[in-house]
Amino acid sequence: MPSIISKLFLKKEQVSLKATVLSLFFFITIILVLLLISQLLYFSKKLSYESINLKLTTLVKDIQTSMTTNNKTNANVLSLLSFQNSANLKFYTKILENNRSLYAVYTGYSNGSFYEVINLNIHPLLRKIYNATSKDQWLLIEILGSKPNEKKVTLLDKDLKPTSFSITENTYNPTLRPWYKNALHKKTLIKTKPYEFSNIPSKGVTYAQQLENSEDVVGIDVLIYDIQDILKKHITVAYMDAYLFTQDRLIISSLMNDNTLLELFFKKHSSFKEFETPQLITLNNKEYIVQILPFKNTNSSDYVALFSKYDNVVAPYKQQTYVLIAIFIASLLVLIPLIIYFSNIIVKPIYKLVEQSQNIKNRKFDSVNNIESPVLEVALLSASIKEMSNAIYSYQHSLEKKVQKRTQELSLKNQELLKLSITDKLTGLYNRVKLDKTLQDEMNRSLRTGDVFCVILMDIDFFKKINDGYGHQTGDDVLIETAQVLQKLLRKTDVLGRWGGEEFLIISPLTSLENGVKLANKINLFVQSHPYSTYKNQVTMSIGVAAFQKNITKPEEIVANADKALYEAKHNGRNQVKIFQ
Repeated sequence: MPSIISKLFLKKEQVSLKATVLSLFFFITIILVLLLISQLLYFSKKLSYESINLKLTTLVKDIQTSMTTNNKTNANVLSLLSFQNSANLKFYTKILENNRSLYAVYTGYSNGSFYEVINLNIHPLLRKIYNATSKDQWLLIEILGSKPNEKKVTLLDKDLKPTSFSITENTYNPTLRPWYKNALHKKTLIKTKPYEFSNIPSKGVTYAQQLENSEDVVGIDVLIYDIQDILKKHITVAYMDAYLFTQDRLIISSLMNDNTLLELFFKKHSSFKEFETPQLITLNNKEYIVQILPFKNTNSSDYVALFSKYDNVVAPYKQQTYVLIAIFIASLLVLIPLIIYFSNIIVKPIYKLVEQSQNIKNRKFDSVNNIESPVLEVALLSASIKEMSNAIYSYQHSLEKKVQKRTQELSLKNQELLKLSITDKLTGLYNRVKLDKTLQDEMNRSLRTGDVFCVILMDIDFFKKINDGYGHQTGDDVLIETAQVLQKLLRKTDVLGRWGGEEFLIISPLTSLENGVKLANKINLFVQSHPYSTYKNQVTMSIGVAAFQKNITKPEEIVANADKALYEAKHNGRNQVKIFQ
């Protein structure tokens, strides 16, 4: 072998395969790498993330500034009110007129008296709630400490003239309210966390302060309006939505007034730490770039979240992608002559090597010959193939046996995996995958032949109490033993599976509704009479039964019918069988 290599190296016309391949693909590799790095790292994703981060950072700063300004303004308003020795209707209405976000101004007295003025123009529902007319502008609520069971409600026009009043039963005591107690306790201005007002669907905060040299407290309720104006100022495109919410996940404000997306996000994510930088997630089968930044709001931590549809965000950068593609195509056109040249050197000898490989594949070992080639490595490879052909022949039979053995082992493993994929791990019953397929098969047969089949949906009553009172291990034991009881009662043609949680589903082919009800009643009787090993109380089930009907075209419909019957069984007291009619 060394003598063969030496002779090959002496031929000057031979070219190294390594040098040939590297020369061919070096330029292509460099171009592809540059294009991919430019596209993936420096354009679409990176730039879109940077734009989101910049927009949200600016938005947070503006909200922080607005809240700081509002806090100072409202503190000044409260300071003005604290200098009043007694409630003054004209003064209170003047303050409400000059501050468009103020909902109400009020004073709580230590003797239980209460005096409050509300701006009826602050929310359209207020007039409906208090039966006010378009002429009414102010609402005055008065509670006298000497008559704590009465509340006087007066409507006033813009000139503060009463238009109507009513006296109703009162249960409100200002001295028992948190704002009153906190103001007396802290001896300084207090501000509540944002909360949902009780009489109108809007959020706001309360500021309160103790009056000097008294046990009386003055307060103001402020609606959160300006936050949405700030959101609209920064978010001007339809594919972005912004939310402001508290640490307790109370949504204070949103741009689109639709909190569905954020509520879905809350269900999937318990922590916001990882979203301080933009992250790509999927919600409702759509991709969103999400970033959440915290900011300090008085004594609480709030968050601003920005949701952006990924496809829309990266759209502006697609033009750059087209340019790169054009450059790539032009580069390929330049490389074509080079590829043709190198193919003449490399491809033809390789084809001959392929023929030699085919001879080995077809067990024609005597036809394997050396190939004359100017490429050094091709010649070396040809010599190696010749020397290796005899060894390959020797191992041929043993390899075939090993392959056959491995194929059998793989088949067994595949069967095991198939069984695991359709089996519930806890109960050993079929899972949703198998049940869904069986439902579809039965539905197809019924639609084709008109044969009826029955579905029985069962739910263990008060299963949560079993888990909470006796532990999850006992709950698992109840599920396992219930599954065993059900299996003993079924025919070979019936399919039983765990539908989810404590729910089980039986699919009974060629079974009428009447026979399905008989089976359901039998199941109900056997379950409640079964002595469970680790749970000593009686276990009962609520059962819904539904059968195939001519107007049903999807398996989901018959399951939904059984679920409605199950719900009726639970609603009527549980431990019973109900039929969907």
